[in-house]
Amino acid sequence: MNPSTPEARALTESAVLDLFGALEFASCPEKFLASADAIVIKPKNHLALPVSRGIPDDLTVEGNRGVDVDNAPRLHEYIGEMDRANASDARLWNYLSFATYRAYMEKRWPLTQNDSADEAWKGRVKDRWLLHTGAVTRGRLVRHGIARLWWVTHLTYFSHSNIGITKDDPYAYTREVFKSEDRINALFDREVGAIPSVMAAVLDHATYLGTKATDKYLQRIMQYLKLINGYREIGILDEASIAALVNAAAKRASQHQSSA
Repeated sequence: MNPSTPEARALTESAVLDLFGALEFASCPEKFLASADAIVIKPKNHLALPVSRGIPDDLTVEGNRGVDVDNAPRLHEYIGEMDRANASDARLWNYLSFATYRAYMEKRWPLTQNDSADEAWKGRVKDRWLLHTGAVTRGRLVRHGIARLWWVTHLTYFSHSNIGITKDDPYAYTREVFKSEDRINALFDREVGAIPSVMAAVLDHATYLGTKATDKYLQRIMQYLKLINGYREIGILDEASIAALVNAAAKRASQHQSSA
């Protein structure tokens, strides 16, 4: 815990618009972050949360894979569960990325510029740092540097559960997902991945296979399940039926992998 870290708040909508304006006119990452600091530090641009969260534990950046295996549960415990409307509020996540978890963001999603004409860093800001209040989708939330930690955990957290690998750890599925960035994309880029029973069955299968459950392999499973969900509502099926579908998808994925 760092005493100088500001506790969670939200930004005003006008402050978020000011951040986008600062991004548009900035010629380099350093100038943008300086302008962002000037916006975010002003008390008039803050909105207090209904309940004070206090000062959070720091998020860390270690290793090349599985960087956020522990960060996601840590952030989820700090923020707590929310209804999905409040959890889709860009003003909250923008404050967290530019203030509360700024040190983490600079290490995890750094903004760099190769030459004076390079503006690729602005794309990373829009992708990982900033959410527009008028364009919040689940896909954007799962890509935002801080929101993704909460949202993926929200979709994979099973409290007081006897489901699969969560019997001893309610964050077991969360840790399984965050083993790699591609795994997150494979599971949650599709709506079917947001169905808890489907996600649990796929991750149980991945845990059973261990290193054999590559990200591409899981992506093929999810592609098959998406096709099935197009004409059959998987979410209403019982556990055994979903497991059977995942096994069928796994068989197809294995066949594809062996023939590639």
